[in-house]
Amino acid sequence: MVYMAGAYLIIWAAVFVFILSMLRRQSKLDAEIKALREMSQERNVESR
Repeated sequence: MVYMAGAYLIIWAAVFVFILSMLRRQSKLDAEIKALREMSQERNVESR
């Protein structure tokens, strides 16, 4: 029984770490998309 509880703990910890990793990656992608949009808008204003 102890092994099963340990296995569940390890699995939930892995899921938690995976979700945190995905959230961090998502925030980096959001920041990059925002920067690209700003650069695109600046180029559109300059080209007019």
